[in-house]
Amino acid sequence: MNHLSSPGLGIYVAHVAFFSAFVVARLIARASSREKQEVATGTERVAKENTAPYSKVLVAFHMVGFVILYFGIGDAVFGREPLALFESQILAGSIVIGCGAVLCCWALLYFRSWRFRAQLNVGHELATGGPFRFLRHPIYMGLNLLGLGTALWIPTLTVWVAFVFMVVGSDLRARSEEALLHRSFGERYAAYCSRTRRFVPLLY
Repeated sequence: MNHLSSPGLGIYVAHVAFFSAFVVARLIARASSREKQEVATGTERVAKENTAPYSKVLVAFHMVGFVILYFGIGDAVFGREPLALFESQILAGSIVIGCGAVLCCWALLYFRSWRFRAQLNVGHELATGGPFRFLRHPIYMGLNLLGLGTALWIPTLTVWVAFVFMVVGSDLRARSEEALLHRSFGERYAAYCSRTRRFVPLLY
């Protein structure tokens, strides 16, 4: 049964835990990449540097979603208007955010040459194993799950608009990276794309 209440500070704890796990996984992955000279099974390396066009603009657009998201969270937590919440809402949001964190960490630990921008340096890996066996962009999908879990936890219009921005930003960045990877890896990447969905296995 719905009742009026505040979402509380727990949403901030969930986000801090998400990004803490992200940073720790990234640090472990970087340390591992320095120690290991051989790439993981199922990967290929790029031979020359390349950068996707408009990558900075796409990152900026994606960040707009996060700005709106945190504005919406702050407005809900510290605003005067209570929300209509159902009993399992926080649990549902927490589970979705947790799944996003696991997906991001799995991808980071497997894919040691991940970059924030769509940029390939010499030796950059093409990963087709680990979570990349199931979807082409697990890190972006993990961020989408962060937005979705937050929208379930705090179902305000602002937070849902932020989630839409995040999904669109992820999709635009994914398409830009795919074009770059196709130019760099050619038919190997095309074959990989033909059997692997972008974000949701078997659907999209």
